[in-house]
Amino acid sequence: MKYLFSFIFTAFVTLSVHAGQANYQLNITKDDVIVHNKNEWQHVTKSDGYDIYIERGMVGIKEEIVTFHAFVSYEEPQEFYGMDKPISALYVYGSLHCGKQLLMMLMDLYVDENNKIVFRRAYEPNSFIVSLNVPHTTRFDILNLVCKESI
Repeated sequence: MKYLFSFIFTAFVTLSVHAGQANYQLNITKDDVIVHNKNEWQHVTKSDGYDIYIERGMVGIKEEIVTFHAFVSYEEPQEFYGMDKPISALYVYGSLHCGKQLLMMLMDLYVDENNKIVFRRAYEPNSFIVSLNVPHTTRFDILNLVCKESI
């Protein structure tokens, strides 16, 4: 009974936290192709060889916990160890905690030049957490874009 209560309470808290943020989902076809809509993404930074974007609905959300979606577009396809095809882009999903200034990664989707998913990597909750409070980095730029007024 104690576990059932814990599960129900956790589900309630999770749903309450994410109620303020519009639910964003990648449009993935049955053939594992991601339909990419440029209007859904906010450019964060350009670096040597790649651009980083976050889902536009995250900008200035002012929530304590934000569902995180990012997109990394490589200028030249990248060879990754263990993958048959070069990777043109990477889609990232996770949970951003504004108050603690942390990002918990939950999934990466690697796509080829046709936006077809060639590799998926999932992480156990709390197994891959990175600090966003690193001044003069892309992480810090993302933290400011999403959480600036809630920190």
